[in-house]
Amino acid sequence: MRSETQLPGRFGVAVDGLDVKQASDETMAHLADLLFSNRILVIRGQQLDNDQYVAFGRRWGKPVLLIAKKNRLPSHPEMIIQSNSTSVPVAIRNNAAHWHCDSAYEEVAATVTMLLGVTSPDEGGETQFADLVAAYKGLSPEMKARIRDLKVRHCAGGGTPHEDEHMTRREDVPPEIRASVVQLDPVTHPLVRKHPVTGEPALYGLGGTPFEIIGMEKDDGLALIAELKRHAVQEKFRQSYKLMPGDVLLWDNFSVMHRATIIEYTDEPGKARLNYRISVKGLPSFMNA
Repeated sequence: MRSETQLPGRFGVAVDGLDVKQASDETMAHLADLLFSNRILVIRGQQLDNDQYVAFGRRWGKPVLLIAKKNRLPSHPEMIIQSNSTSVPVAIRNNAAHWHCDSAYEEVAATVTMLLGVTSPDEGGETQFADLVAAYKGLSPEMKARIRDLKVRHCAGGGTPHEDEHMTRREDVPPEIRASVVQLDPVTHPLVRKHPVTGEPALYGLGGTPFEIIGMEKDDGLALIAELKRHAVQEKFRQSYKLMPGDVLLWDNFSVMHRATIIEYTDEPGKARLNYRISVKGLPSFMNA
């Protein structure tokens, strides 16, 4: 029997007793409503092969092909391999352990990201989330007026990490890895973004990629971004979830930013973490069904 429960903490919902391979458009529309209302959605107990997972991902939108080609699964390039195996080059380990919104460095950014859990460590491996809708609501009227129309320039690795973040920069990786990463020109996104489904205003893209606010002195713009990020990642706006085998974890990139937690890279039993990520652009067709 299908059930829905709120996750412990500030936001998020979990669904049990559903096989997404059999989900009708009506059921998918309900899942979308749950996701966009709750920021993150966990669908537990899934058994999906690669074809089935990609098919499920495509129901949410157009899959993003990650700029780091070596991270794509060769047989299914829509799927991104995320592992803490010792086979991962040292230079790019824990490269997602900083706050960011997926593909904010692209002109059309990802709407939804999902992870399929394969292996989970006994300890650690959580993903952290910050609610950018609630963070915007928590700003003063003066700050809201100040930032309402600001535009931000983004590029991959262009952001400034805070002290507790880890971010891999292009110049820090070996040439053979750097050569496999597609270079994109900088793009512009609004600092305050209206959600395409809910209509709610939210802060956007405060970490990982922003390097300039148009019309501001560079240092002043970076200081404002840093101030807003510190505000958005306060404990009162945060949630955490540990992906388990068989979970499909989805999040709304227009209402949250996220980061991985630092993890040990090892092949020891009980410490492995493996999942497959799919990010998509656009809105799902089933919402119009």
